[in-house]
Amino acid sequence: MSPLSQPRSTQRPARRTGVRVKTTRGHTRLLPANILPLALVIMTTILLAGIGLGMIVLDSFRRTAAVDASIVAYYAADAGIERQLYELRKLGTTVPNLQPLNGTFSNGAAWITPTSTYLQAILKTFPTTPSTTFQFVDLYKPENLAAAAGVGRVDWRWSAGADCPGGVAPDVELSYTQWLSGGTVLPDVFQVDLGTVEGGEVTNVDPTKGYRLRFRPKQCTADNLRVEVSPTAGSYAPMPFPGDITVGSQGGYRGSTQSITVQVPRQDILSGIFSFAIFSECQLFKDPNNPSACP
Repeated sequence: MSPLSQPRSTQRPARRTGVRVKTTRGHTRLLPANILPLALVIMTTILLAGIGLGMIVLDSFRRTAAVDASIVAYYAADAGIERQLYELRKLGTTVPNLQPLNGTFSNGAAWITPTSTYLQAILKTFPTTPSTTFQFVDLYKPENLAAAAGVGRVDWRWSAGADCPGGVAPDVELSYTQWLSGGTVLPDVFQVDLGTVEGGEVTNVDPTKGYRLRFRPKQCTADNLRVEVSPTAGSYAPMPFPGDITVGSQGGYRGSTQSITVQVPRQDILSGIFSFAIFSECQLFKDPNNPSACP
């Protein structure tokens, strides 16, 4: 049988895969292509995007947990401050004995007292004092109210508040109580001095006695009220205030740490009845028919 008379094969040639493109002459060409590399690139891109999104979500969860823990640590530190104030003003604990204090709560939060010392400040500044309020400055030894304060002169300066007509600073009244040192702490003198718009100065303060000062603007708000004290009446030589302390507390919870430092008077400025109501361990409503044994 001649080659020309041989029967044709019934098998169709394998179909070529690729991308059909048109040439500049208008003909169609079939360019070879491979699906596998393209699929790998797409899958890798999706995988990397998923990993990146997962890392962002996890980091967000960690940050949220850290913020929650820091809030708990802050309130733990605040509880430490309140405990120290209770020890100072209710139980009469001395400042050096505040250092060993600490506390732990049922949720694992804890606080310690890393810094609680006497404050050595030679200038007291009150940013804003309306005419309807007072500012208090104590001049006595924090741990011995009957001891001499050693202050012989008080100077105070201020500027006009936003509500002062024409920007003219108000007069600022200084009233103070004085008690004898070396005995029972009972006020024996109450005096009022008026500072003009140029400032105030009191030079008749007795260094052998203790004082509590009270400042009040007369006509409008006084801004940046600055108070300084000196040991002798004849010279301006600012000295540290004897009545203030620095109380510090550090709270911790789940790896987060928050620290609080406050500057407060050694004794509170409230009267005894309000001090008892705030620091009492019993109910505020007292029953005279069934008195409690609370201090």
